[in-house]
Amino acid sequence: MKGIYIDSCSARLIVIAVCDDRIAVRQSNGESLRHNHLILNYLDEALLEVGLAIGDVIHIACGIGPGSFTGIRLGVTTCNGLAFSNGACRIAMNTFESIAYNTSDDTLVLIDARHNNYYGGEFNNGVEVKLSNYTTEDITTFDGNVIVWDGTHNVDNILAVMSSKIEKEQFVSQLSPLYLKKSQAEREAE
Repeated sequence: MKGIYIDSCSARLIVIAVCDDRIAVRQSNGESLRHNHLILNYLDEALLEVGLAIGDVIHIACGIGPGSFTGIRLGVTTCNGLAFSNGACRIAMNTFESIAYNTSDDTLVLIDARHNNYYGGEFNNGVEVKLSNYTTEDITTFDGNVIVWDGTHNVDNILAVMSSKIEKEQFVSQLSPLYLKKSQAEREAE
């Protein structure tokens, strides 16, 4: 595999570069939301570490959300621009997929959206069933495993999901943000 993965949806920016058996990971500590200042530097460092030039990248995977509205747009725009420049195949990965990878039975993966609200993804044996917004009350009625994501990225799971999508040729012509609710500006305008 000659690919990259970028996810800027959460407080922790992660950039992964893969060239055959070499893997380089760059991840922010989440203390300061400076993704726009770090994303291309992390990408350059990771590519250099695995000995890959951006023109040689075949697959570009992107975390498309849900999460920070600005963060989602930053990652999606960066990945679309890179793929456009070199013709790489685009792979869309929602935030829940790598967290739910290898889960068994019914699993609900949640991301805290504040004020007793959550972004959630329901999975059955690792297969996505439903993405939605959840309240604390909704969660108590879910009959299955519940995982509240702590913001830590599992690189092995990310690469496994990416590899699976490559194998199944689950590519998209254009990466698009995954928003599970309207932005604050949209809500206030209504």
